Amino acid sequence: MSTSRLGLPDKWSLIHAAIGGGICFVVMFIFSDLAQGVMERILIYFGVIGVVMFQEQFALARGMVMLGTVYLPGGFFGGLYTGYKVEEGLRTILAVPGAIGFVVLTILTYLLGQFDPSSIDFAYRLLFPSLGNIVGSYLGGYAMNWPTEEEETEEVDKLTLDLGK
Repeated sequence: MSTSRLGLPDKWSLIHAAIGGGICFVVMFIFSDLAQGVMERILIYFGVIGVVMFQEQFALARGMVMLGTVYLPGGFFGGLYTGYKVEEGLRTILAVPGAIGFVVLTILTYLLGQFDPSSIDFAYRLLFPSLGNIVGSYLGGYAMNWPTEEEETEEVDKLTLDLGK
């Protein structure tokens, strides 16, 4: 049995997904420091840097800002590349770039000492990055293949009902 009949991606699809995961990681690595610095500058500019004293609420707000400015765009760019190179089996292959980007970024932050698994904040360190990367990857992959997906849905035959008056 071939891998295409089983619905499994072929070797080149996995290679392109891995490259998309690398793109996802690089974008997140660059945007994460940039987004945190800009957020700090905005708080200082408006004179509300004291909100960081409310650690639980600020961590959630910071996580949501990072979701929208780092994790979704990172997954989106990785998904754009993967969606451009891979045309078959997008449903299964588009989760790979986001997962690769999340795992590599988590390992790198652990090795750099910025991530302590013993006192893990579940939403900020695991939930937002993983879901943001995977959702962004699907958005990017399907944005690249939107015309082909749209054409397939338009080819459905329509059933008309004749009431015969």
